[in-house]
Amino acid sequence: MKRRALLIWLIIVVALVPLYYVNRYLNKTIRPREAAGRFFLFLFMNFLLVVVYTMTVVAIIVRLFPVR
Repeated sequence: MKRRALLIWLIIVVALVPLYYVNRYLNKTIRPREAAGRFFLFLFMNFLLVVVYTMTVVAIIVRLFPVR
């Protein structure tokens, strides 16, 4: 049981690395500090990114570790 929990934590931490670079790319391309419209677009894109990424990571964890 400990190993399973550690593997789940490892998957979550490893999944955060690409998310960090995607967020940096969005920040660089949208430039939210320049205008309010760009800021709200940046917030919306980050919201979508979090929702999609969370669903993806949860799906991966559920497929790797099915509930008994």
